[in-house]
Amino acid sequence: MSSQLNGMESFREYSSFSTEDFVHTDLSKTHVENQLPKVNINVPVLPPTKFPRNETALAFIPIKDGEKITIWKQFLFTWRTQGIYQALELLSQTDLKKYSANQMTYGLVTLWKTVKAVQHVFMPLSNMSSGIDAVAMFSHTKDWSTSPVRYLAWHPHCNKLAVATRDDTVLVYAGSTSTPVVVRHSSQKNISSMTWRPLCSAQLAVGCASGVALWTVDPASLGTRPSASCLTHLPHPTSVNSVTWDPQGKFLASGSPQDSSLYIWNVENREATLLQKIRGGGYTFLTWSPTGNRLLACTPGNVFKIWETRTWSAEIWDVMNGYVQAAAWSPCGTKAIFADSVQPTLYCVSKSSSTKAATVVADFTETQTSEATGKLSRLVQDLAWDPRGERLAVTFRTSDYVALFRTRYSPTLSLFPCGILKGEPDEVASAIQFKPDYENGALLTVAWSSGRIQHVPFSFLPQHLET
Repeated sequence: MSSQLNGMESFREYSSFSTEDFVHTDLSKTHVENQLPKVNINVPVLPPTKFPRNETALAFIPIKDGEKITIWKQFLFTWRTQGIYQALELLSQTDLKKYSANQMTYGLVTLWKTVKAVQHVFMPLSNMSSGIDAVAMFSHTKDWSTSPVRYLAWHPHCNKLAVATRDDTVLVYAGSTSTPVVVRHSSQKNISSMTWRPLCSAQLAVGCASGVALWTVDPASLGTRPSASCLTHLPHPTSVNSVTWDPQGKFLASGSPQDSSLYIWNVENREATLLQKIRGGGYTFLTWSPTGNRLLACTPGNVFKIWETRTWSAEIWDVMNGYVQAAAWSPCGTKAIFADSVQPTLYCVSKSSSTKAATVVADFTETQTSEATGKLSRLVQDLAWDPRGERLAVTFRTSDYVALFRTRYSPTLSLFPCGILKGEPDEVASAIQFKPDYENGALLTVAWSSGRIQHVPFSFLPQHLET
């Protein structure tokens, strides 16, 4: 049964649908398909997401027989195990009027609450109890907390795919091998993002709770687990939500929603330059332009920033409501598309625009498709734009499908709906990414909620060759 989307071409079932983009053949027998990694995550063996330590630690306070756990014992235990910051946070959430607190203690907590209120104006997420909350809130992966696959990362030059799973393991597949390199370490918790280093075949940066884990994955080590000597740790005071390399592989940018500093790492000497713009708070998503001269930085506030990397000056753009959920650069690096967390709309900002205002390029207000598929619309979860700028894939927060568009980005940006991609029954599209170096058009990799990873090839004539 084919599903229809208004203004779009018809798609058949996920295994045999076709439009002019798809080669109508048995893809499993083609040479290109045989060179792609075959991945299927075994969901039953993945453990559930663990609770943050501060939610369970108080259950293990050492006490004597018959002794009550008072607020002051909790305070001292929290101070000893988690630091004064968390201890004061505990007191600030307690009604001290029920306890015999002297005026100095009560005044200290009152001052702490005032400081927290002022801090919240500049750092919207400073009151989050854990980095897990921030990662789950801003992740581009749908249902990050429960998804078997939490992130996909294709290498920009090699036939390598890194897959981060729910148990904080990174599986690196090279070519069509079914035996991956298993990348894992005790400090690599709550993986939020990954990116391969350009012009280097073996270095993978992993954003996690303790900062950035920079791995050197030997291409010849298939089926083995790299030792700790292959790991370089780039520390952050809070959980990292996004990492991105510049196109030349010289600098690595990382950011956290709970830290107002943008970290630009020189990984050779493990030193970071901190860039600060208070407005907007921290950083939820970072992406370097293909030309390398601009860095788009999304924040948890109603602004996003485009840094000019030669002078490191920031151009600040306002978002009408909410925050920027997802963004992507055009191949020329002069246009960026983005979607916010409130409006079902896709916007574009252009460097050549005479007015500092974003233009609407797509409206995802609820559109009826068919009785079988219902409504495909709603708020955007993630965007993936192929490196040639010819195909765009969009996932939504309340839809199981992937919407597909043909795109033109020069001289102006235009989107042409061309269909939807549907998984097997009860499957939801969790994560998407285009393969950077696919020669025959575009290749979209989709991680489904079942743990299945699917490669979807598009074959088309490049725009510059069209007559």
